[in-house]
Amino acid sequence: MTPHLSLHCYLQDTPSEQALPCSDVTIHADPATLRAIAHFLLASADAFDLAQERAGMHAHLQDAWSGWQDDFPDLVVVAA
Repeated sequence: MTPHLSLHCYLQDTPSEQALPCSDVTIHADPATLRAIAHFLLASADAFDLAQERAGMHAHLQDAWSGWQDDFPDLVVVAA
């Protein structure tokens, strides 16, 4: 499989119908939060690997992490 990575974002408090391409992303977080994000990414990769059909597969950090807080930005991963 050919490696694929693209980053898209919605700007806070800026209405947009479509996510915009991002050149980079900065994560400002404590070590426990970084570990929770890493766990989410690994679990998502495993789920995508096991799927028979990946088209449209995606996962939201806010749905997967018990430490989620309403003022956090969501992290969405989409199967390539």
